[in-house]
Amino acid sequence: MSDLAISCEGVWKSYRIYHQRAHTLKEKVLSRAHRYEDFWALKGIDLEVETGTTIGIIGLNGSGKSTLLKTLAMVLTPNKGRLTVKGRISPLLELGTGFHPELTGKENVFLAGSLLGQAKREVEKRYDGIVDFAGIESFMDIPVKNYSSGMYARLAFAVAISVDPEILIVDEVLAVGDEGFQMKCWERISELRAEGRTIVLVSHSLPTVRTLCSKAVWLEKGTVREVGKAADVVADYLAEVHHETAENEQAGAGSHGRRYGAGPAQITEIGVLNGDGAHTGTFRTGDPLTIRATYDIPPGLNNTICGIAVMRGENLAYVFGQNSGQAGVTLPTGVGTVDFQVPYLPLLRGHYVITVVLHDEAATKIYDCHERRHWFSVFDNPSLPIEGGMVHVTTEWRAGTSATTESPTADALHSSGTAG
Repeated sequence: MSDLAISCEGVWKSYRIYHQRAHTLKEKVLSRAHRYEDFWALKGIDLEVETGTTIGIIGLNGSGKSTLLKTLAMVLTPNKGRLTVKGRISPLLELGTGFHPELTGKENVFLAGSLLGQAKREVEKRYDGIVDFAGIESFMDIPVKNYSSGMYARLAFAVAISVDPEILIVDEVLAVGDEGFQMKCWERISELRAEGRTIVLVSHSLPTVRTLCSKAVWLEKGTVREVGKAADVVADYLAEVHHETAENEQAGAGSHGRRYGAGPAQITEIGVLNGDGAHTGTFRTGDPLTIRATYDIPPGLNNTICGIAVMRGENLAYVFGQNSGQAGVTLPTGVGTVDFQVPYLPLLRGHYVITVVLHDEAATKIYDCHERRHWFSVFDNPSLPIEGGMVHVTTEWRAGTSATTESPTADALHSSGTAG
């Protein structure tokens, strides 16, 4: 077994929530008991973090992510369970903790450094590097109460990152300052990672977790829902979140869509199926998708056609559509089903709305139309690059020198691209 930097065994942590507090001495004396309840933010957390691992913690707001980080950083003490931490910790939980608004930037560097366990000589040795990293040298002799929020965050991060940690605990504090400063932050984090330091971070930026972390933990209501490779955990988390979103949107889709038609043919059910034939509301880019319409067409109504249209949910931009007549398929009378199959779904992340219609061969009579009444969601495919636009397309790049008189001779680079 690899050396463990952090080990949690059945860790529980609660907060006391008061419904009624005693505000006077008389109330405290006469009150039999304060009315409160225990809220368990962590419920039996079992987690092992190997030395040198970068692990991301994801989950919805209120799932216990920050509480877990503060517990790992020993800012909070667990109510139950066992926590073992091996190594010097540098917590980046709340930037500027310990800063005094009346003190200058320089004075706060020494104050914050001492709170992080650094001797004055150590801070003096690192002071120039801290100021250079923060990039606010001209403002170090004025009180930090006069700093902008960006300047404040820059200095706080520079102080916190100056510590030479064996374990770095980071809670959603890397999106500070402008883009250039954020790049400096990430470069420093990457340096620590390359040096074999253990990094535990919370971030709502899932691409960051997927790119930076080797492992991820998904917390749900104070419990560990899943631990594994970052790409797999992020994909499963997205599937769950988007599935719930799709269900909520579909539940309210009737107020946004409509149904109309003169009959007598009817659509009795519409389903969105995955490659296993199971009904679902979520897909990854590249997955197979089937839209299945169950219908009831009375005898004598021959040459009935089914049409499908897919639009982007946010702005109802038309994405694609076909009808069965284009494929030479008409629907037999009676009760039956018709499938519209997409073997490789090219759509990128987003919510999509479906229109399904039954009409005659000339498209002059609408028998039944479900307009924008059904939804599905597409989320990122971990095996594909992070892309922009609306659809994923496979492309080919070629490059050559100006000396080539025919087609470029350099090796072709096959890659993925997008079109919007």
